[in-house]
Amino acid sequence: MSEAQTDGMMATSEVEMLESKEVWSEYRLADGTTLRVKPVMIAVFRADGQHTAEGEPVYNTKSTLVMDVRAPNGSMKRG
Repeated sequence: MSEAQTDGMMATSEVEMLESKEVWSEYRLADGTTLRVKPVMIAVFRADGQHTAEGEPVYNTKSTLVMDVRAPNGSMKRG
């Protein structure tokens, strides 16, 4: 676990990810296109000394979003 703090931001500790399962969400559009979207977690940080009203620890994340576009046959522009 590493610790980080930025001016004006709360102190955080990076928490190691031991396992992940990233699944696709699929959206079918009216034009026949299918969009597939998947979040990919890069890092997780626990806010030192911070808790929710329910007493749960507060986490911040660094992530990116991966998207796959599947256009229906014949609609792709070739050029």
